[in-house]
Amino acid sequence: MTQHQPTYGFHYREAIVEAYSSMIAEKMDEGREGYFVNFMFNPLPGSRQNHMDTMRQEVERVHWTLAKHMIHRPNHRNWAHLRPIFVGGPDLPVFKWNQGEPNRLAVANDGLHFNIVALLPRPSPAILPSGIQNRLWGLQSRLKVPLDQHFRDRSRFYLNDRLARIHVTPVSYGTMADYALKAFKSGRMDEDSILVLN
Repeated sequence: MTQHQPTYGFHYREAIVEAYSSMIAEKMDEGREGYFVNFMFNPLPGSRQNHMDTMRQEVERVHWTLAKHMIHRPNHRNWAHLRPIFVGGPDLPVFKWNQGEPNRLAVANDGLHFNIVALLPRPSPAILPSGIQNRLWGLQSRLKVPLDQHFRDRSRFYLNDRLARIHVTPVSYGTMADYALKAFKSGRMDEDSILVLN
C-alpha cells in the first residue's frame, strides 16, 4: 500500500504560520529581541533534497555555535531560558539583479536559501565581569552586542565552504514569521521543512 504525503489547504498552512507568529510575538513581549536572518550558500553538490538537508544542518550548526557563545552550558536546564530560538525554513528563488547580472548567491543551488526568525535575550551590559553579574542579577547571556554585529565580528566561527553569508535584520514591525515561512505558506514546501530550534 502506497502512503501519500498529506496535502493541506491554504487555510491550514496559514493557521500554522499564525501559530508560529503568535509564539514569536509572545517571546518578544517577554523581552527577547527578534531578528530576521537570511542564510545564503555556496554551490552545493547533489540533488535539491541534498541541498535542503545540508542547509538545515548548517543552520543547526550556527544555532549551536551561537548558543555556545551566549551561555556557558547550553545543554544544562539552568541555562535553557537563555538559549537562542530559531524558527524558519527553506525558501525558493528570489533573484536580485545587479547591473544586469543575477546575484551569484541567488543563482547558486537554483536560488534555494534559508530564512529564520531568531529570538535572543537582550545583550548583557558589560558593566562587571560576567561571573559577578550572574551572581548579582541571575544568569545572563554572554552576548554583549546585537546579533548582526556578533555575526560580523565572529564570522570565522560561522561561515565556511558551504555557508557563504548570514544577513541579519532586526525585527522592527510584526514578527516576520509570514516571510520566514512563506514557501510553506504558499504550498511550495511541506510542514516537515519547518525548523524550530531552542
